[in-house]
Amino acid sequence: MEDEIRQHEKTVKTALKKQNLSEPFIVGKYRCSPYMACQHGCVYCDGRAERYYVEGDFSRDIVVRTNLAEKLSAEIPRLREKGFITVGSGITDVYQPIEAERELTRRCASIFTSFNSPVSVMTKSALSLRDLDIWGKVAEGPGFMLLISLTFTNDEQRRIFEPGASSVEQRLEALRQFKEAGCNTGILAMPLLPGITDTDENLEALFSRAKEVGADFIMPAGLTLRPGRQKSFFFNCIAQTHGALLPLYRELYRENRESGVAIAGYRKQLADRCAQYNARFELPFLVPHRIYRKRLHTYDEMNILLHHMLELYQARHVDTRPLKQGMEKYMSWLIAQKADYNKKRSVSYRWLERELEDTVASGRMAGLLGNERLAGFFREIVLQGRIFDYVTLELTDPPG
Repeated sequence: MEDEIRQHEKTVKTALKKQNLSEPFIVGKYRCSPYMACQHGCVYCDGRAERYYVEGDFSRDIVVRTNLAEKLSAEIPRLREKGFITVGSGITDVYQPIEAERELTRRCASIFTSFNSPVSVMTKSALSLRDLDIWGKVAEGPGFMLLISLTFTNDEQRRIFEPGASSVEQRLEALRQFKEAGCNTGILAMPLLPGITDTDENLEALFSRAKEVGADFIMPAGLTLRPGRQKSFFFNCIAQTHGALLPLYRELYRENRESGVAIAGYRKQLADRCAQYNARFELPFLVPHRIYRKRLHTYDEMNILLHHMLELYQARHVDTRPLKQGMEKYMSWLIAQKADYNKKRSVSYRWLERELEDTVASGRMAGLLGNERLAGFFREIVLQGRIFDYVTLELTDPPG
């Protein structure tokens, strides 16, 4: 497989891409990736869809961003706001086989040891263990989180859909070793394939193994099949390897939505089932507050926390309308404050931090949110530094 790889070297003008405030589920504020396209050749990958404009053979023509590390070194000191920098993306893997030769991810890792930015890495490769020595240093400082993509619990099935990726046991061992080294770890259980990895038998085994290796959370999500190349490629594979399931897939994805999601009934059923496993194994389905607490600016921390709370309470079928209204009002306030902050190039992020603290301490937050109870919650997080537990849904005191 590796002999057929074609490397396309390119330089980038900028290394870091800022993430959308309204999509905080991985808690990354910035994102970068040394590669585009992926040798893992996962049959289901979104990167095969037309919207990503990946030229050539998705698993053979690999774009190598040769100057990414140098750009990172120049850009990180100029960041006005700190936050998790996510190394990776949904359409490539920063530890795909080419990394063993090019070592671009390792070069980026070394750069992070010199700066005060927390980092998360998304991968389905055990090659990540090669750099545990570096990531361990980042974990001791600003913070590090390893996100391993894993949905299969046996390699017979895994080889069909993820032919170039690390084995199940190798990925679990990577999680175990990173956790023992003091790093936060989580499993991205996505995409779950209908009739294959969304079964109770597979989910039971997956959550059990996640608990065994000490994962801090497991984030499940369903398969998306965007109409066009991605869906056709995947359906062809299913026809050849799991022909009996083809009618099921045609039914679930009959709407041909641009987003690629399955019909609503299936999505709700899968979400409810996964939420039950998350609750039973006491593994949150989102990055826990304790992991990103104090590693972001408080105003961003609250943004992520409110979005997460909405998801956590909805999973337990709690009426979230008051929370959603309060969150939307906070988002409007934050967007307006950030617009003002961005005009004041001479001031630091502390200006915006103080604006939040003063608004909470003065009691103005209650009027802004229109929700006294939520304003009280702000006081406990912002002023008292308490932590929201994603398993019990209760506030706890910080350790020590």
